[in-house]
Amino acid sequence: MNPNENNDRKQNHLLTFCLALTLLSFAIVCQINFESNSLQDLENQSTGTLVAMVRNLNEYRNNLETELERLERSKSSLNLTTGLEQQLDNTRIFAGAVPVSGPGISVTITADYEIISTDIVDIASELKVSGAEAIAVNNQRLTARTRISQDTDPDGNIFLSFNGERLLTPIVITAIGDPTTLEKGLTFTGGIIDSLNTLYAIYPIIRQEETVNIPATTLNTSPAYMKSVNQDNSQVV
Repeated sequence: MNPNENNDRKQNHLLTFCLALTLLSFAIVCQINFESNSLQDLENQSTGTLVAMVRNLNEYRNNLETELERLERSKSSLNLTTGLEQQLDNTRIFAGAVPVSGPGISVTITADYEIISTDIVDIASELKVSGAEAIAVNNQRLTARTRISQDTDPDGNIFLSFNGERLLTPIVITAIGDPTTLEKGLTFTGGIIDSLNTLYAIYPIIRQEETVNIPATTLNTSPAYMKSVNQDNSQVV
């Protein structure tokens, strides 16, 4: 479900709840005014009339209390629904099912350098350890099902691939997270960038970015084998 549609539904539920509470408050005020005016004439009313008035007022009060309880239950249900929808949205985000944006970092490796698949995997892994919330390679979302490898074309040439598709240069790895923390996680002495510099003379270009846009994955994010389990370790079908 589109996040905008979720927000519209939440706002509609909230407006309905507020309108109901307003109508209920108005009804209570009307009842108080009615009772105040009626007290002035109580001495002139017969016993039967007074009994009928009390019975009607009690019935009306009971109806109002019932309606108030119903509204309170609706509010609790709305809060629960809102919480579940937020959890579902977060799950979609971290599964890579929806596009995301935020501050972060970019790592660019030009065609001047020859790298292998494990170099990209190591950079992505270091970013993840440093707190990256989403990562992309050449604008393709990195997920638990992503495959980064070295493949061979029909002519016997080796090339880098991302989920079976050739990675063209420059290779740009982007990540969303705290820009300073992500950069430090890559550039500390003995880290992945230091190793590429000193061992292979590869010098990626690292930039802190105010906004990084990462698309949704094109892969199926539904688990093929995993199933949730209860606390008693019984499977939930």
